[in-house]
Amino acid sequence: MQFKSLKNIESSFRQLRLFGIVYLCACTLLVGYSVWKAYRFAEAQRQKIYVLDEGKSLMLALAQDLSQNRPVEAREHVKRFHELFFSLAPDKSAIEGNIQRALFLADRSAYGHYRDLAEQGYYNRVISGNITQRIEIDSVKCDFHSYPYDVVTYSRLSIIREKSVTERSLVTRGRLINSTRSDNNPHGFILESFRVVENRDLGYLTDKTRNDMKIKETFIRIKDAADDRLRSFCGALTPEKRLAAILILGALFAVVNFYMIFRAIYDIGRDDTPREVIEITPIEVPDFTGPDSQEEMVRGMEEFFNQFNPEEDE
Repeated sequence: MQFKSLKNIESSFRQLRLFGIVYLCACTLLVGYSVWKAYRFAEAQRQKIYVLDEGKSLMLALAQDLSQNRPVEAREHVKRFHELFFSLAPDKSAIEGNIQRALFLADRSAYGHYRDLAEQGYYNRVISGNITQRIEIDSVKCDFHSYPYDVVTYSRLSIIREKSVTERSLVTRGRLINSTRSDNNPHGFILESFRVVENRDLGYLTDKTRNDMKIKETFIRIKDAADDRLRSFCGALTPEKRLAAILILGALFAVVNFYMIFRAIYDIGRDDTPREVIEITPIEVPDFTGPDSQEEMVRGMEEFFNQFNPEEDE
């Protein structure tokens, strides 16, 4: 249609050239966009890993950047070191095994601290006194803005004896450096410049306090188990069953509520309700017999006062 309106060959050539340039640019943009989308799709597919489950089904697993997990691995490395180094049992082989495994995660500063405790006879007292030492990590703070990473660990030691438990506050410092992963060091860190900043007593726990704590922990476990069962039961319900359960519970609540309200209104002013009658007994006033005459009263008063004035009678 447009070519019919051309007046000469020169103008038609110009329009054909313009249409060709526009078409070439559009094709170039379309090809570039297609290549970019194909590259993005390939990158996304590289992050997906399909795992064969016992030769039956494929499960999709997503690959993540290793640097995203380094803070988590650093905290787990520090926690693991403290659990191995400070968890003690009254058994020489168990103590040496835990210390040896902990020294794979740190440099010679941790060995120096172990040597100081051994020279002071700390481990011998643990074995001879049948003492068990446990550690509970409260928090681990790592500074990942500078390398090596500064680490501060806040924890609590429980020194368990036969009849008492000693609680101690433990604060340690150190620095983390990257290392090669191995079976003995799965997170790929080394804790260097390890030192104990604070190790002070918090108090003693008697047998009664320990029993109360065990009872409290038992109640907490029962509560958590009931909560988990309720969550799993509710999670297994379909949306239709959830809606039906909500409607049934709402209807039951409404019926009970209306029953209590109408029952309270119905009982107002009823005569068949038992009434408690309080009987007040009259007060008995004793009879006071006075003197027969005024002269006897005056005479009695004189005799009374004469007892205190014997000189006047003489």
